[in-house]
Amino acid sequence: MDRESLIKEAKESLKVTPDATHRYIEARDVLLDEVNTRMEDHPQIAVLIGGNPIRMMHDNHRNHIDFMATVFQFNSYEMLAKTLPWVYRAYGTHGFSFDYFPQVLETWKEAVKKHLAPAAAAEINAVYDWMLHHHRHMIELSTVVSDMEEAYPDLADERGKFGACLLSADFQSCMKIAESILSRENGQETLYLGLIQPVMYEIGRLWEQDKISTAEEHLATSMVGRILAGLYAKLPIPPPDRGKAIVTSAPNEFHELGGRMLADMLEAAGWDILYLGANTPAEELIRLIRKTNPRFLAISLTMPFGMDRVAAIISTLKGAPDLGHIKILVGGSAFNSDRNLWRQIGADAWAEDPKSAIRQVLTW
Repeated sequence: MDRESLIKEAKESLKVTPDATHRYIEARDVLLDEVNTRMEDHPQIAVLIGGNPIRMMHDNHRNHIDFMATVFQFNSYEMLAKTLPWVYRAYGTHGFSFDYFPQVLETWKEAVKKHLAPAAAAEINAVYDWMLHHHRHMIELSTVVSDMEEAYPDLADERGKFGACLLSADFQSCMKIAESILSRENGQETLYLGLIQPVMYEIGRLWEQDKISTAEEHLATSMVGRILAGLYAKLPIPPPDRGKAIVTSAPNEFHELGGRMLADMLEAAGWDILYLGANTPAEELIRLIRKTNPRFLAISLTMPFGMDRVAAIISTLKGAPDLGHIKILVGGSAFNSDRNLWRQIGADAWAEDPKSAIRQVLTW
């Protein structure tokens, strides 16, 4: 089964009611404890998780239940079908056996049946049955890495050098390449979208394939942050004449590079930007919005687990008489995986990348 057929089937055949979703979320901790305990006691657990620490399995289980809660809450079965092959690929390349997945899915089913009312358990387990039925398809699709259309093909050599220098922690060489590109015509956009963004995507793929460690991936991200900070004073920032706006990552979202690049590019387009970075608490964000009265708020979300937090922020803003006029733009990988999610959570618009975000906010 190909990817599009899998997505189509998931969207057409899977459905969980709000009541069953509520019961699943309410039982989240007890379900997690049950699955952790049962899997720890599995006689072949060391083989199933490829000799990795038990903590890594626990992290997967926590991510799983948070992800499934998001899928059920927002009826995003397209996101489910798109994400599962990635999960198989990421954990498979890090040593987990593909046999681990049916074992743990059956364990989730048993926990759901034990701790949820029969009607709710039947709805939830129908989704787990679908995942189990497509286990072989997930393995097949996990080997398929989609080819992204290469933007700025003339930068291919520089991307290769830049990526190699990041992974060898050669900061000075990275900075020279970045400075050279920034000095060209349309340099900021070319630097951000032609060099940094595709290189960081490639580094993410290398981590997925277990070709670099988590520490190396974090080091590369940190170096890019230093490069952006070092070049900020050289950016062509005009006097702000379009109004004030806030750019932030969602609460409990620690990926901030995409939001940072958007903030810089919006400033270059004439906006007065307040950039808040990663993991901004919702109540502090609302307090700042009241204090500064921005024309719009842009929220970046990479991991789908925080979708409910973004929805709660939007609901608060839309429900407040003094804040309801503020436009809300969302973006990031979590929203790119299901292009209807932004409507479901009440945002005013979604942008796939910084360029489309700038086009959107100019209409505001």
